Amino acid sequence: MRIVFVIRDLTNGGAERGVTAFVNALAALGEDVHLACIADIPDDYDVDPGVSRHLLTFASNVTIPKLRGLCKMLHPAAQIRRLAADVVISVNVPAEYYREIFWATRFSKTRLVYSVVNNIEKKSVDKAKRRRWKKECFLADAIWLQTSGQRRFFPRFMQKKIFEAQNILDSRFLEVKREKRTRVRRFISVGRLHPQKDQKRLIAAFADMVRRTQDQEATLTIYGKSGRSYADTETELRMLIRQYQLEERIFLPGRVSDIAQKYEEADAFVFSSVYEGCPYALMEAMGSGLPCVSTDCPTGPSDLITNGKDGILVPVGDVQAMSLAMQYLLEHPQEAYQMGMAARQRMREWGSPQKIARQLLRQFQRICS
Repeated sequence: MRIVFVIRDLTNGGAERGVTAFVNALAALGEDVHLACIADIPDDYDVDPGVSRHLLTFASNVTIPKLRGLCKMLHPAAQIRRLAADVVISVNVPAEYYREIFWATRFSKTRLVYSVVNNIEKKSVDKAKRRRWKKECFLADAIWLQTSGQRRFFPRFMQKKIFEAQNILDSRFLEVKREKRTRVRRFISVGRLHPQKDQKRLIAAFADMVRRTQDQEATLTIYGKSGRSYADTETELRMLIRQYQLEERIFLPGRVSDIAQKYEEADAFVFSSVYEGCPYALMEAMGSGLPCVSTDCPTGPSDLITNGKDGILVPVGDVQAMSLAMQYLLEHPQEAYQMGMAARQRMREWGSPQKIARQLLRQFQRICS
C-alpha cells in the first residue's frame, strides 16, 4: 500500500513527532511510505531512510509573476497526483495547500484522510478556525481521531467517516533511567511557546508555589520555541519571568535535540495546555517515569492519566490548583516517585509501535476497499 503523509514540516511540535513515529513504524512493516513537506526546513526528528521524501513548495526560475503564482498554486496538486497514493493523510496542513490536495485526490483511487490533532470544542479554539477544520473534515474521505473524546465534536452524519488510532510512543522513552528520588526540585515542561500551551499560567503557578513554600531551590525549565505566527510569545514569557524576579529559577532554553536526556535529568513534569488532542509530550514524560501534573483538557490528558494514581489533573486555567499540585510533588518525593513509576507502567501497556501501526494500516485498507 502506498501511503503519503502531508505536513508543513518536521519541527517544533507533538504532531510532527507523531507523524515521524507513524511513518517510521509503517516503513518498518514494509509499506511504501512517503512524506511530503511544505516547508524546506531542517528536520528536528529522525525519519527512517526507507521513507521517500518530497517537497511540495514550488521551486523554479520562473520570473513572470502571474505564471509563477499559477505554478506555485498547482505544484502541490501535481506532486500528490504524481505519487498515485492509495491514501493521503493531511496533518496540520495550511488551508491553501489542503485545497490543492483535496482536488488532487478527486476522481482517482486515492483516499484523503484528515488527521485531527486537537479538539475543536467551542471553548478551545476561535470560531473561524473551528469552521475551517470542520469544513476540511467534511471534504475528507475519512477522519482520523486520536481519542474517542474528540468524536463528540462532530455531527451525526460525519460519524461514519471517523476512525480512531492512538498515538505511538517511541520506546526509547521507556528506557530512560529513573532512579528513586529523595527530593523533587527540577520541574520541566515541553511544548512550543504558544497561547494553546498557556505557559503564562504555568509560570504564574510556579511563582505562586515558590512564594507560598519559600523554597529556595526549585527550578522550572520550559523546552520549546515560538512559531512564526506567535513569535512574540517568548518575549512575553521572559517579561513575565522578570516581573516575578525568577530569572535564576525559570529557564527558556528553546528546542533541544536530546529531550529524552532532559526527561532523565528532571524530577517532575508540568503540562499547562488549554486544549489538546492526545499530547505527545505528556506521553513521553509519563513513559520516562516522571510524575506529571497536567491540565484536564476536554480531550487528551484524562485518556492518559488516572488522577491521583499515575499523575495529577487540574482544571484548565486554574493557577492555584496547578501551584498546589506542584507543591504536593515537591513536599512528597516518595509519593511522586511512585506516581512516576505508575505512569511508566501505564505507557508500557499503551501498545507497541508495531501493534498500533498495524491497526492504522487495517483502517487504511478498509477505507480503500
